[in-house]
Amino acid sequence: MPGKLLKQYSGLVSIWWDDELQAIYLKWDSEFDEGTRVVDAVSFALSYVNKNKVENWLVDISTSKEGLKPEDQKWVETEFQENIASSTLKKLALMPPLPGTGQNTDWLDDWEKNMKARYSGQIDARLISEENQIKRFFER
Repeated sequence: MPGKLLKQYSGLVSIWWDDELQAIYLKWDSEFDEGTRVVDAVSFALSYVNKNKVENWLVDISTSKEGLKPEDQKWVETEFQENIASSTLKKLALMPPLPGTGQNTDWLDDWEKNMKARYSGQIDARLISEENQIKRFFER
């Protein structure tokens, strides 16, 4: 990781195509933005996914220093989740925040279970921290 840089939102996120993983890869520096760049970035990535029939999505928030603002969190939980349900995605991997980021990670306990329930086998979602585990997950 990564591969070909597709788009960058300075101080927020870099969006890559990883040829080895056959995945769209979003590396977040921070998830917090006062404007619309979170929605813009994720919408760009989703458009790329659908245009290129991508099946794997990797979200890396391991070093993100700040979580989403409430409006963006609501968008992720509603519109984004609806949009990926109608996309070509089959697998979604999330690299959770590391302890040094200071982020609240209480939500991680139920994330994988909630995502699997929401997508009923259509999209397999996993919390994964190690690169070799990510590779194995996407290879299946």
